[in-house]
Amino acid sequence: MLTQQLRTVNIRLHHVGRALSAELLTARAAPSANPVGFLLWHMARSQDWGVNTAVRGVAEVVHRDPWPAMPGINIPGIGTGFRPDEAAAVAASVEPGSLLAYADAVHEEAVGWLRTVSEADLDAIPDVAAHDAGYPEYQRREFLEEMNGGPERDDAVADTGGQPVWLFLTSVCVTHLHRHLGEVDLTLGVLTGRAG
Repeated sequence: MLTQQLRTVNIRLHHVGRALSAELLTARAAPSANPVGFLLWHMARSQDWGVNTAVRGVAEVVHRDPWPAMPGINIPGIGTGFRPDEAAAVAASVEPGSLLAYADAVHEEAVGWLRTVSEADLDAIPDVAAHDAGYPEYQRREFLEEMNGGPERDDAVADTGGQPVWLFLTSVCVTHLHRHLGEVDLTLGVLTGRAG
């Protein structure tokens, strides 16, 4: 089921990403809204961080060739806690073809890893803070404040010591991304008269 959920996100990301012009990548539905290109980048980066750094404690796809040299992909962080000017800079640097290729590499890594895990592995609680510790981008005050202030940090999670892997993946790497895909659809609907 997790594999199918990740596949659905990847399919929807391709559907939107293939249809975007450079102008739409930097467009916003409102002055305070995030630009479309930033949202798409954030979705791919969030999935990379969620599966690889947060859950597995391994290097993200973005840190492996060819991605460290890829403008628009290699921006440190996942966008959480970014200022509006930082989000605008990401949107202006994203190239849809490269972004979709990166998203595919992340997707393949995630699905390949999922084929190797057991039910017990999915029930384990990852030490996300320890996995994030070696990355300055995940020690930024703005990142930590936003990550520690969302619904994922409610009392029930605090009582168990954290989210099990399966819940972390469905929350961060699937449900969260579907919300952003809805945001992109709404933005494109406002800007072009049609959804993504």
